[in-house]
Amino acid sequence: MVPLNLTTAIFLLLTYTAGLIFVIGVVLRIYQYATTPQPIKIPLTPAPLTSGGAFIRILGEVFFFRSLFRSNKWTWIFGYAFHVAFFILIFMHFLRHFVYVSPLPWWYGIFVGIGIVCGIVMVLALFLLFLRRIIVERVKFISLFADYIILILLMLIALAGLFLNYVISPTALTVIDKHLGPYVNGILTLQFANIPSSPLFLIHYSLVLLLIAYIPFSKIMHFVGIFFSPTRIMSDNPLEKRYYKPGAKDLSI
Repeated sequence: MVPLNLTTAIFLLLTYTAGLIFVIGVVLRIYQYATTPQPIKIPLTPAPLTSGGAFIRILGEVFFFRSLFRSNKWTWIFGYAFHVAFFILIFMHFLRHFVYVSPLPWWYGIFVGIGIVCGIVMVLALFLLFLRRIIVERVKFISLFADYIILILLMLIALAGLFLNYVISPTALTVIDKHLGPYVNGILTLQFANIPSSPLFLIHYSLVLLLIAYIPFSKIMHFVGIFFSPTRIMSDNPLEKRYYKPGAKDLSI
């Protein structure tokens, strides 16, 4: 095992800390969602009449942002573009970990090109969503400081990732790739290796760790919360079937 430098030791500590905060925080939030009393039927009408229909409705929200599309087309375009680009980039980062081989496969150039396009789309979509919170008066009125912070943080992550491809030379980027694979494997297997020393990469990585640790305390938890939202998950059948929740017995009507 190669002796670890101080930078690697610090980032290993930060990585495991961020991961622990994320896991514990998400589990606690899910527990909070699951145990929050839902004493009455409050589906957002028109709502499906069956549980199966409510489930399909949730899938429509998760994959197509159906209610946002119906309420504001421009916000839907920006929000949907960001989410699609973001999830493609996450998937590609995981996939990229398995192609640290020499020589790289023929499709790796296409792979990098798609990532750059998604990064640009992500930055532009986030910037337009940020402007929306500043320019549109009714949105500005209900916006909190945390709403701006999360948009800025996501933009900085995407910009740092793009700069890695545009600012750093191909040779230096190859060196980062060469060290990143063993470092990631070391996190998963406890066979530690030194982290890439590029300052720009360390900035990008630090921002990602900050995002991971912040997720349980932010509105990003909507990726879980939507499955517990009574206005979305409930069917509209109060007359056909009496609604009853044991955990909310004293509040039921």
